[in-house]
Amino acid sequence: MKTLILLIDFYGHPALTTDRYNDNIRYSALTEIISSSFIDRTNCAIFSTSIPQNDERLLELKKMAILKGFPFVTPIPGTNDVPWDEIYSIDYIKSKLKDFINIDKTDTQIIVTGTNTSGCVYKSKSIGAYHWSKAGFKTKIYLPMTIEYEQKGINDLEKNINGFATLYNEIKKDKCFDIDIVKNFTDLKLPV
Repeated sequence: MKTLILLIDFYGHPALTTDRYNDNIRYSALTEIISSSFIDRTNCAIFSTSIPQNDERLLELKKMAILKGFPFVTPIPGTNDVPWDEIYSIDYIKSKLKDFINIDKTDTQIIVTGTNTSGCVYKSKSIGAYHWSKAGFKTKIYLPMTIEYEQKGINDLEKNINGFATLYNEIKKDKCFDIDIVKNFTDLKLPV
């Protein structure tokens, strides 16, 4: 099965974190994917929303991914390519990746990662897991590559607990039980 890995606002809001360890987990999990030699890179692509120039880690990981043969597409906001993050859509992503991978609901899984698990990763962005699921795609949210900043909490642990509880309640309300919540790398079932 082909795989599209989405990085939604991956850089996040580091000024709001109480524990840099949480941000490091996300980058480490992405590094694990990029560095895994068994993945069939002709059937696995990465799409990121815009990457701030000060996110040196993600920019470096993008270079590494491309050198290792992953299609890694990041439109640049403010250009003719894409004026703002808000216009991202499933059709837009499919068009940007069409030269690398044919994204089709019959044989493509979508792995959604990024910032604000209960918000943008799930539904707030038009490329969140909810929208892929409703479009008929096999959809997964990969928890090691997500983080919650928008929920209340005195530290990152409490924010993430509240974010996951909100995510679960939203999935129940929307009846999106076909979305897999994944915590183990092997459960991603990346193409080999």
